[in-house]
Amino acid sequence: MKTEEINVDVNLPMVDDNVAAVQIGDGSVRGRIIRMGPALDTALGQNRYPVPVARLLGEAVLISGLVARSLKFDGKLLVQATGTNEGAVSMIVAESTTDGHVRAYARYDQDSLDRITAVDTVPGADMLMSGGESGGTFAMTIDQGPDMDRYQGLAAIEGQSLAACAEHYFRQSEQIPTRLQLAVGQLLMPGQEAGWRGGGLMVQRIAGDRARSETEDAWDLSRAVMSTVSDEELLDPDLATDHLLYRLFHEMGVQRANPDQILARCSCSRDRLHETLVTFDRKDREDMLQDGNVTANCEFCATDYIFTKEDLGL
Repeated sequence: MKTEEINVDVNLPMVDDNVAAVQIGDGSVRGRIIRMGPALDTALGQNRYPVPVARLLGEAVLISGLVARSLKFDGKLLVQATGTNEGAVSMIVAESTTDGHVRAYARYDQDSLDRITAVDTVPGADMLMSGGESGGTFAMTIDQGPDMDRYQGLAAIEGQSLAACAEHYFRQSEQIPTRLQLAVGQLLMPGQEAGWRGGGLMVQRIAGDRARSETEDAWDLSRAVMSTVSDEELLDPDLATDHLLYRLFHEMGVQRANPDQILARCSCSRDRLHETLVTFDRKDREDMLQDGNVTANCEFCATDYIFTKEDLGL
């Protein structure tokens, strides 16, 4: 993870679908803040998923967006969670590129979800992924491109939020004390359909050095302040990000970098899928045919690509 430079002379306001680095106090605590509106709604497919599943997937999108912008190379970061047979959600994946493109998908079983929500109307990550039992895996995968090996770190799914899983991941895999606060919810405006929104704040303690020999007090205070952040504040479209940061950290001092934009954009394409399909043996391509066509579906954006026999050289 890179140490981000904070631009004190901030010229750009932070609006929806932005992420920005923040520095608290003398720099011994740093992090990022993210606010998402239309991009999150698009990434979650509007009404594609039931509310509990969409909320969990939205957390994964926020984590991926927060962490990906700290990478010091061009690539992408995947946040994945794998459930057990006792849960309703078998897998969630959120992918964010270092240039701000996000996409996401989830696999779930409706009958299991109905069983869980009959007992708990607002189930957390542990219930959704493993039915409240032990098990389930949280992972972050760093992909630097086809010419480089992937790096993956794992942690157990514990607690009601993926934020808690990410904190455990950073503590275990990166040895970086981390505090995360995430909120995902639907906003209903007069005359409009409900749309998904999300907000998140992540702070991390920077190791002490000659310039910052003592970080414990600043870290303890930052953690205490983070516990006061409400979901309503993170989701409120009328609460400016800078006003929120000032309310939280004005006594310590806080600086925000110019923000980076986040877009919901899938990397799938018809040409790429076609290149993959024509590599299969002729018999395999023939076996894929249904009613004279082959249909390939992108799990991320739910787009169907239809290929005729002629397209596949049959």
